[in-house]
Amino acid sequence: MKAKNRGVKNAREWKPAENLPRAVEALRGAGRVLLTMHRGPDGDALGSALALGCALREMGREVTVYNPDELPYNFRFLAGADRVAKTLPADAAYDVTVATDAGSADRLGPDVPPPPRRGVLLNLDHHITTEPFGDLNYVDPEAASVGILAYKIIQGLGHPLSRDAAECIYASILADTGCFRYSSTDPECLRIAADLLEHGVEPWEMTVRVYEQQPLARMKLLAEVLNTLEVAPGGKLATITITRDMVARTGTHLDLTDGFINYARSIDGVEVAASFREPEDGSQAWRVSFRSRGNVDVSAIAQRFGGGGHKNAAGCAIEGDEAAVRARIAAEVAQALEQSHA
Repeated sequence: MKAKNRGVKNAREWKPAENLPRAVEALRGAGRVLLTMHRGPDGDALGSALALGCALREMGREVTVYNPDELPYNFRFLAGADRVAKTLPADAAYDVTVATDAGSADRLGPDVPPPPRRGVLLNLDHHITTEPFGDLNYVDPEAASVGILAYKIIQGLGHPLSRDAAECIYASILADTGCFRYSSTDPECLRIAADLLEHGVEPWEMTVRVYEQQPLARMKLLAEVLNTLEVAPGGKLATITITRDMVARTGTHLDLTDGFINYARSIDGVEVAASFREPEDGSQAWRVSFRSRGNVDVSAIAQRFGGGGHKNAAGCAIEGDEAAVRARIAAEVAQALEQSHA
């Protein structure tokens, strides 16, 4: 979930209305375009990149979409997903490199070329905590998803919206509004969704593909993860834990854990949910994801540990043993809860 950021103070003046035409012009003049996103992509990161990829290919551009990690299982049906490159040639060069939903440059894959071979670096994002790492930063913290920005760029390019591109944008909106359930759902995204339907998107077909075709192994992993569910004294913080052993026993992979944290947040009385993911081989950092019902700004908590996100959905990585990491998070959440009720 990416919660709506209206009413949240943004220290940076992103000026999306001014930067949209700049983004359009950069892509209008580009012959070779690299589209990439944060590692371990979600539906918004992938859907927005694939949408732009569809439109630019239709316009005759040479397009590469790149991510070194596994794509989310429930978004692999999108047009162009089967063409996503896991590596790039060492001498690859582009006129424009577009990063969707990345948050920071260090979340991109290792093969993204350095300047000048990457060309103009265009950062497309809607995170309140994103870093201005692009040569151009088209960032709109009020957008429900980065797919909204992709939609506006395609409009600005004057290219007719194909059904393939429309499905990719719709998928990104579904991902970051929780199928139009989260607070990020606003009139703008609903109006755009209506236009996507007019371009051939079938809502039930998309819902089934994204939400209702879950691998059996994912359900077995969910059963194990829910066995770790804990509610802290006071009932306002709930946590789940995902270990390497669970993933190995169920024959799954980490992208199948998307959405598990929402079960913890759904408990009556819980205001903040946290998911702890055991470090992978070679790493010492626990991955911590947060979800909030709205009273606590979890992006502020995540930022204290070098992470970021939105008010209601954020994440970070913390080095240390499990007990120490849990204690630090519990203390930060307790302080935030106290301040929210002061």
